[in-house]
Amino acid sequence: MITGFVGTGKTTIGRRLAARLGWPFLDFDEEIIRRAGRSIPEIFEQEGEAAFRAMEAALCQEWSSPRGWVLATGGGTCVSPANRAALQAGGHLFFLYAELEEIARRLAEAMDRPLLHLRPGETLLERLRTLWQVREAAYREIPNWVDTTGRSPDEVIEEILRRYWLLE
Repeated sequence: MITGFVGTGKTTIGRRLAARLGWPFLDFDEEIIRRAGRSIPEIFEQEGEAAFRAMEAALCQEWSSPRGWVLATGGGTCVSPANRAALQAGGHLFFLYAELEEIARRLAEAMDRPLLHLRPGETLLERLRTLWQVREAAYREIPNWVDTTGRSPDEVIEEILRRYWLLE
């Protein structure tokens, strides 16, 4: 299972890791969009963040037993202790990390994310720092961190595979 902060490559790494292993792949954000029949920004606008988080929590409970899939969660999914516990019960949980400056470069054009809407005078890097500060303590509860800063998806996947086989 792949989780991590916004812009760290969860979906990209998850898809490629699943292909490499020959396992199915599920992206939580894509699954929520499919089930809700609306985009994440629409869910946030129409029902609020709490409704979106409830949808994430339901998925975490559904996937709390091992199944031989690669999952990629949203960036806020594992802030919840119950979600972290459910996902860790379902398999090995890897946290993707990157330096905030690199994330800001990666997301410079991706302003369709509800939690990255900038306040007047705020830079993307400042917004990322604020969000990181709110989530960092929860993220520190996740054991297997993999730094994606300046690394190709293949390099990250190799590290995950090395760690996965050592954890088995």
